[in-house]
Amino acid sequence: MNRTRTQYIRAHLADLSRLPSEETLGRGWIKGRRVVDVGCGGGLASEALARLGMHVVGVDAARENVEMARVHAQGDPMLRGSLEYVQTTAEQLVRQQGEGFDVVVSLEVIEHVADPVAFVKSLVELAKPGASLFISTMNRTPVSMLVDVLVPEYILGVVPRGTHDHGKFIAPEELSLMLRAFGAETLDTRGLVLNPLTNTCHLVSQDIGLLRNAGVQANYILAARKAK
Repeated sequence: MNRTRTQYIRAHLADLSRLPSEETLGRGWIKGRRVVDVGCGGGLASEALARLGMHVVGVDAARENVEMARVHAQGDPMLRGSLEYVQTTAEQLVRQQGEGFDVVVSLEVIEHVADPVAFVKSLVELAKPGASLFISTMNRTPVSMLVDVLVPEYILGVVPRGTHDHGKFIAPEELSLMLRAFGAETLDTRGLVLNPLTNTCHLVSQDIGLLRNAGVQANYILAARKAK
């Protein structure tokens, strides 16, 4: 999923840049943009975004996650100077830095927080006017109960039981309403479909033909933009 999400973020930012496609093939157009990866965990997404040429601040409330991310990043000398990690929360970072970021990213985090509305508010507050936000999470549907809870946690056992609470999953329209309430508009939503046989992930449209929301029945990623 990490590779697919990173490619989506890059492609979406390239589209918003309004530059000719040949000018977005390299890294010059994106270099130097400040990104915050909220709930960075072990830092895999933060590292991938830094390799695109942006300056990434990975934040996580858990000290062990930040320490693990720092150790992992040391394995790639190319990340020095473009990636840093901070143990903090989104709410605390707002008080420290305010609207300081060109891109705000939070991947597979919101379904774990106690107050998703307050969390979304903090994400928007971290974004500069006109900045992009990317959030990936799980829809609250029977499909996601099967794909994201029952199979991985109770049938295959590849995820510890109790990792996910299906009642805390958020539908795309709910997330869009939260973002709008704090001054950000959803621009695009895509489903993230995992193929366990090939261990690959690919993007699908939110609506498939006449079937509304058919592509986002389980995992999805949403792109939004804060008002200028």
